Amino acid sequence: MKTRFRGHEPLMMFYLLPEEIVARTELTDFPRDPNIIIDDQKWREVYESDYFQLVLSDTWAWLIWDHLGIRGGMEKYSGYDPFWRMAHAYNMWMLVFMSMGLTAERYFDFEPGYGLRYLSHEETVEQYVIPMMEYYLKRSNFNEWREVIKTHRAHEDYDTRRSSVKMDFHRQWYHTRAKVKVLDFTQAEEPSYYPFEKIDSRLDVERFTKRLDEKNQKIVKLLLAGYTQAEIAQRIGFANHSGVNKRIKKIGAEFLEYMKPQ
Repeated sequence: MKTRFRGHEPLMMFYLLPEEIVARTELTDFPRDPNIIIDDQKWREVYESDYFQLVLSDTWAWLIWDHLGIRGGMEKYSGYDPFWRMAHAYNMWMLVFMSMGLTAERYFDFEPGYGLRYLSHEETVEQYVIPMMEYYLKRSNFNEWREVIKTHRAHEDYDTRRSSVKMDFHRQWYHTRAKVKVLDFTQAEEPSYYPFEKIDSRLDVERFTKRLDEKNQKIVKLLLAGYTQAEIAQRIGFANHSGVNKRIKKIGAEFLEYMKPQ
């Protein structure tokens, strides 16, 4: 039984994530029995997808960041910044786990039909993140490297303001790497099944959407879900798609203003 999980450390790292973090992804219905993932073609494809890798990269970066001894939140750093890239290198952290003796073969030591429970955030941090970071810091020159990076920091690497470099990176990272749905209001003139494809990351979209009134929030959510403007008009009580189109134009102008560097 153990050998069938050999090489499935990415799956192990997913099951180490706290429930509240998984809840922010599209993997909330991901089976908690790893045997199902390996044996069922549907779930095997999800497991081997780019999106699954993105979830591991983003979630483990978020868990690790506070333990790197770096000033400021991760959102203040450019995606080109060495610290940002290091935090998102989940393959490296997976190798650290394996060096500590935590492998998929060892972690999945149970019979088929057993469902792994979710760990709490405290359990994940105390039992896995902190020991992993302590192990890594003792066996690397990270502290020295960190000081060198701080001394020779590029101007755009750390900035509390929005910047064109950060915006450009996030467009590339979230759109081309994971094919995540992101907003593009530039196509608002023509009704389209999926008019959102180019502008910035999910995080900025979510923050911006919360600033809108209830009806405009619903319009954005329906567009992201793939509804046409005509279908949205029917759902929110407009006579035709023209009223929806006007609102999208206005939302788009507000979004572009919101995304300007400050």
